[in-house]
Amino acid sequence: MVKESELKKHLNSGQFSHLYLCFGEEKMLVKRSVELIEKKISGGDLNEFNYHVFDNESDLSEIAVCVDMIPFMSEWNLVRINDLDVDKLRKDDFNDLMKIVQNASGQTVMIFAMPTLELTAKTAKAQMKKLISYIDKNGICIELGHRTGLALERDLCKWAKAGGCSMSELTAHRLILNAGEDLNRLNAEMKKLTAYADGAEITPEMVELLVSKTAEASVYDLFGLIVEGKTDQALSSIAALFYQQVSGVYICTVLSGAYVDAYRARIGAEAGKQSAVTAEDFGYKKRAWVLDKLSRQIRSVSTGSLRRSIDELLTLQTRMVTETVEERIEIERLVSRLSLIAREHDDD
Repeated sequence: MVKESELKKHLNSGQFSHLYLCFGEEKMLVKRSVELIEKKISGGDLNEFNYHVFDNESDLSEIAVCVDMIPFMSEWNLVRINDLDVDKLRKDDFNDLMKIVQNASGQTVMIFAMPTLELTAKTAKAQMKKLISYIDKNGICIELGHRTGLALERDLCKWAKAGGCSMSELTAHRLILNAGEDLNRLNAEMKKLTAYADGAEITPEMVELLVSKTAEASVYDLFGLIVEGKTDQALSSIAALFYQQVSGVYICTVLSGAYVDAYRARIGAEAGKQSAVTAEDFGYKKRAWVLDKLSRQIRSVSTGSLRRSIDELLTLQTRMVTETVEERIEIERLVSRLSLIAREHDDD
């Protein structure tokens, strides 16, 4: 597998491969990588004579015909196949596909793109693994995973620069906290911010003013208000969530997750582990930063209080899925109880 930087270096060299495969969790990066490959190889001229696009419903015989074509007034013949679910092909069809791939040569470039198909190297089954292995050995194979942490923050700073603005990594971190880590959403928010900043620096204040928070981010903010004793603000936050038609079940579920995250951060610290180690132990991966944030918020909250809070949340969650309740009233009562528990300092 090659990295993004290696793909760009390869394409800039002009020594193109006959086979490319782009897949992974981060669909926006998959699309961009495929577009970059096509642009570099075609020189930006994607005409109907030398550019052929197929999908999961296409006939393999039609693909084979296009792969054998000689480019018309161009150096390369491009054949792009989108979201082909190789693992669902019949064995005979898969064997035919592999013959097409193995015979790709001359002036034809085959690009397998997975812009929407959920696929990773770990989730791929036998046939897809065989295709990945072959292209990895005989062409260029790239898996685009989620951007996380510092790498994602630096990418956002680059986007700001490309938009004629500047932005610090601290501001980028605030943007991620508000909007989440989905690149499509971040891209949309960055366009909004660069337009507003108009060549100036994008500030945390602009992020707070312009960026709509995800429901999950809003509930995690609610957690912060509870443990910091800001009960009035917490109740106002609940009103805003219900106004946005966020369900009480969702609020309770995400809030439970925040408390569990906080508890894990606490027991990790009590065991003498750094938050990065705790995050790895519990498989947080791209959400590792959550433990750092929550650790700071619960400094004045006892471990016993965290346990009792989790018990309260689990009790309400059970009631909500087994009984008919007035969700808003129950959530407001819950937050009031959690606020009181957060002030308890005994660790029984």
